[in-house]
Amino acid sequence: LIVAIANRGYTDLVMDAAREAGAPGGTILHAKSSGADGSGKFFGMSLAEEREMIFIVAPTGEKNAIMQAIMAQAGPSTKAQAVTLSLALEDVVGLFTTNPDQ
Repeated sequence: LIVAIANRGYTDLVMDAAREAGAPGGTILHAKSSGADGSGKFFGMSLAEEREMIFIVAPTGEKNAIMQAIMAQAGPSTKAQAVTLSLALEDVVGLFTTNPDQ
């Protein structure tokens, strides 16, 4: 699971970069941080601002390329100010795939 957290309004930029690198699609959630101090920063991003979280399930072999593409096109030096992280998924039920071995 790749998780990208970006400034609100930049999910198209994040998803375009991810798709170019092989991501099949993603799920977008609107979020707002509840940091103790509204003026705080985390990796240069204000904690009190609204964000969007993009969740992308991708094969392990494609993870690095997708994350690097997001960072190159929508990373901290852009207006999107995206950061990415990944989490290993042990089991996933309910996703459609054309390859039963994936």
